[in-house]
Amino acid sequence: MNNLRLSSIILTNSLFDYLTSAAIIIIGYIFIKIFDRVFFTKICQLVDRISSSFSELFQKIIKKRGYALFYIILLYLSLSQLNIMKQINRVINSILLILSVYFTVLIIIDVILFFLKKYWRKKVVNEEQQKVFSASIFFIKVIIWFIALLFILDNLNIEITGLMTGLGIGGIAVAFAAQTILADIFNYFTIFFDKPFDVGDFIIVGDYKGTIEHIGIKTTRIRSLSGEQLVISNTDLMNSRINNYKRMQRRRINFSFGVTYDTPLEKLKQIPEMVESIIKDIDKTEFVRAHFSEYGNFSLIHQVVYFINDSDYKVYMDIQQTINFKLRELFDQSEIRFAFPTQTIHLVDKLSDRENYYSSDYKSADINKEGSEN
Repeated sequence: MNNLRLSSIILTNSLFDYLTSAAIIIIGYIFIKIFDRVFFTKICQLVDRISSSFSELFQKIIKKRGYALFYIILLYLSLSQLNIMKQINRVINSILLILSVYFTVLIIIDVILFFLKKYWRKKVVNEEQQKVFSASIFFIKVIIWFIALLFILDNLNIEITGLMTGLGIGGIAVAFAAQTILADIFNYFTIFFDKPFDVGDFIIVGDYKGTIEHIGIKTTRIRSLSGEQLVISNTDLMNSRINNYKRMQRRRINFSFGVTYDTPLEKLKQIPEMVESIIKDIDKTEFVRAHFSEYGNFSLIHQVVYFINDSDYKVYMDIQQTINFKLRELFDQSEIRFAFPTQTIHLVDKLSDRENYYSSDYKSADINKEGSEN
């Protein structure tokens, strides 16, 4: 013991190597404890001022993932100072690699799920979408863990080229065989994320119109105005132009009417003012303009434009009906008549002369006929 020095060899390692290895662990442990008791709380308070939810995530990552990962790194650095048998060293490095990847993947998943949940919390409105959200999280986790597995196998010097080739060929074959189904599923997620419509929205797609009843993974079901259910694939739906009337904030109305040509000019000038007063007296309306726009075939045409600050079609019809009733009432009081399709035939004075002309021709023809018979 008196001859024990730093250069003394014990089990293939010098005493200095053992001390260095132990010092790395002790210093690292002390650093973690100081950080946890002095700096960690202050950092959490600072993060909490920015976002309380992100502060919870930060504490979870540091406490449950970060410290464990840091201890693994300390153990790796400590053991790297020692000369260990190849087989034992390979096993230890493999274990540390797997543990490092494990905790790193947990941190990545925690961060991804935090932002996804924050984003999808605004999107998920019903139980079905909640199921899709859960399924999406599952697939994301599977993909991340699969990538982590490939990373571990590659670092353990296990040949994965054949595995990747087989998976690639198999994936191409499956994708080619089920391309229609996969396209519908992809478009389902497009609908889920982009939200061009939702259950309960009234839409028009091409020649079809109705209310969305169900959004499935492969098809979307629409209840038409006539009552039947329309089943349309998500791919066809997303490749079409969609008019979503549920998203309409207000409705622009443009309608016309005509009065008879014998309407006096003074009354004709009063019509735009009548229309404006009618529309402005109705709630949820915004008057734009009313003009005598053109001379029609049988009427003097007036054009009216206004807005309804409501997307409900029934509200629009009620307001338009009220306008029509009041317009008829004011026109009756002012003796202004609505025009309807009419035709006026003008008879010329020369019609009697034409009849005499044709009758004289017939008489001369009869005389000639009698002379030829004699």
